[in-house]
Amino acid sequence: MPLIIDGETYLSAAEAAKYLGISRPTFYQNIQPHIPEYKQGALRRIYYRQSDLDAFRGIRKVDPDEEKR
Repeated sequence: MPLIIDGETYLSAAEAAKYLGISRPTFYQNIQPHIPEYKQGALRRIYYRQSDLDAFRGIRKVDPDEEKR
């Protein structure tokens, strides 16, 4: 289950892989080395911020000037 802290969503590795539509090994090999890790709780489980993952989904803010082209 994703964590939501201060309006930001954090996902486990399994959730992050599912969010991106890839396998966990692909996530660990190609995505995980390029994004920051966050730890939560006494067990210090590792989570990944959903907004960091969005860059790998191709989601980005639309530049109004870009739409005119």
